[in-house]
Amino acid sequence: MKNKKLNYFLGISALIIWGLLIYRIIGAINPGDDTTIIAPALRKKEPFNDYAVPKDTTRLILNYRDPFGLVKFKDTIKDIPRERTRRWAKMTATPAINWGFIKYSGYIRNPGSKQLIALFQINGKSANMREGDVVDKVKLLKNMQDSVKVLFNGKTKFITIQHG
Repeated sequence: MKNKKLNYFLGISALIIWGLLIYRIIGAINPGDDTTIIAPALRKKEPFNDYAVPKDTTRLILNYRDPFGLVKFKDTIKDIPRERTRRWAKMTATPAINWGFIKYSGYIRNPGSKQLIALFQINGKSANMREGDVVDKVKLLKNMQDSVKVLFNGKTKFITIQHG
């Protein structure tokens, strides 16, 4: 009987020890979220800084002797250079190009040469163009099937297919 009680006590204590060991190992491998929460009222507020350049209020007082002996005293406050006003030349702005007069309808492939031919409506007139062709001052630079790159008056633009 005495041995039986001792065996139960040792078995329970062994289970407790193993349980504590496993708990510590799991806690070391997977640490919990131990973030501390600071109440909003306890946080220190940062001062407002608008990053504006403060006005320069310093003044150099050069009341020491000139090492070269040319000038006895010079006050820097009088020598503030005035800002020069610049007169801007009138800029002639080039008007924006209204690209609405060019409509890209699609393309066809030449079965003989396997070259793409783009189908356009330029100023209401139908035009079939290959890369490098020029119609009404519109040059087809690149045909990419779903869109084309055109050049008009020195400006380039990608124009997509317009269905309908």
